[in-house]
Amino acid sequence: MTVQSLLQHLKNHIQLTEAEEQIIIDHLTPRTFKRGEFLTKEGEVNRYTNYIVSGAARVYYIDQAGQEHVIQLGICDWWTGDFSSFITQTKGILYTEALEKTEVLSFSYDHLQDVYRQVPAMERFFRLLIQKAYAAFQRRVLESLSMDAEQRYLAFREMYPDMDQHLSQKHIASYLGMSAEFLSKIKKRIVEKQRSKIRNII
Repeated sequence: MTVQSLLQHLKNHIQLTEAEEQIIIDHLTPRTFKRGEFLTKEGEVNRYTNYIVSGAARVYYIDQAGQEHVIQLGICDWWTGDFSSFITQTKGILYTEALEKTEVLSFSYDHLQDVYRQVPAMERFFRLLIQKAYAAFQRRVLESLSMDAEQRYLAFREMYPDMDQHLSQKHIASYLGMSAEFLSKIKKRIVEKQRSKIRNII
């Protein structure tokens, strides 16, 4: 499993020397999951933070009625997992499931603390990562409060075009807080609006 994609991902945000790159490589654990396998489960302490090299994953929780709610979606070049459990090293309430064969490069909690000590720039990288994730969370909450279902889907498609093309309608719908059937109706309505505009132009 190549580490070059991860190193480039890191260097888009921080500067690293060759020696620091090697320290990072030495602390990584490559892992592969089959479709349907879990990276983390409810009730477990999440020991790893995971960078997706290939494949896709979803993070979700199950409510008391047994309904699944997708909290996060991840594809290539994304980080995934139960971040709260990882940061606090306490039992989590979320599941992280591979949606297809998924290869990740993982830092265990202890290895990441060691990397922080040896490569201080990595603390800055993860601070930026957490800030970005928090900003995305706030935006999602505001969208759920102020937008209707179609607007939420359009905002998702604009923000994450690769996800919209790569992931199944069922998981995107769950992430947006609607049924797959309702999302299908929204997509059809959008297509009809686009066709109507084209006809009017012609």
